[in-house]
Amino acid sequence: MSSTQITWVLLVLFIALIGHYITQKSLLAKGWLADDPSPQIKRLSINAGILFIIALAALMAAAFPYGLIGILLFIEAAVCTAFAKKLRNKKN
Repeated sequence: MSSTQITWVLLVLFIALIGHYITQKSLLAKGWLADDPSPQIKRLSINAGILFIIALAALMAAAFPYGLIGILLFIEAAVCTAFAKKLRNKKN
């Protein structure tokens, strides 16, 4: 990949991660207000699992932009997991 292509890939990834984070925050808010936050917990957990698998695949590629992408996806997966845990603790 050329330098310009890598820059565009990373820019698109950052925008996608910002959108995903906003969606996570709205799921957390909906789950916090709901009597039964199970659907939000399930969706956050599924998102975390999918991001974790994609992050592992990106890190296994070990080429330049994929390591950075994998790290960012691991962080996003951790945020999903933390939000799901908050809702699970609220549920109990």
